[in-house]
Amino acid sequence: MGRNKGSILVMFIVGLAVVGLLSSLINDPIKFLSSILIMIGVAAILFFIVRAVLNRRNMGTSDEAKKYKKAVKQSQQKYKQEKSAVNKSAATTKKINPKKKRRNASHLTVIEGKKDKKKGNNNGQASN
Repeated sequence: MGRNKGSILVMFIVGLAVVGLLSSLINDPIKFLSSILIMIGVAAILFFIVRAVLNRRNMGTSDEAKKYKKAVKQSQQKYKQEKSAVNKSAATTKKINPKKKRRNASHLTVIEGKKDKKKGNNNGQASN
């Protein structure tokens, strides 16, 4: 008696559903298949409608979505420019070493630690 009443009720309902499906499959298989296909079609239509409504609501007003769209446009412009440059260089038979873009220095700063206060300083040498 390890099962509770809820699980027994669910098993009973599932058993009745299986019996009903088998009987309809045996009695009229074409009607059974057509009803299954109709249910799948209705479920797919509802899925796409709900997904479209949720996407429209989330994507249209979100500040994060606007930033994402802007980043996508910038990325597309960047890669379009690189593609056109590659096509032009491929068209010419000369091989030119591409100049690397110089990156701006990062804005990182070094924070001085308190090395003098450690025990066993070993004259400023790091230990393994």
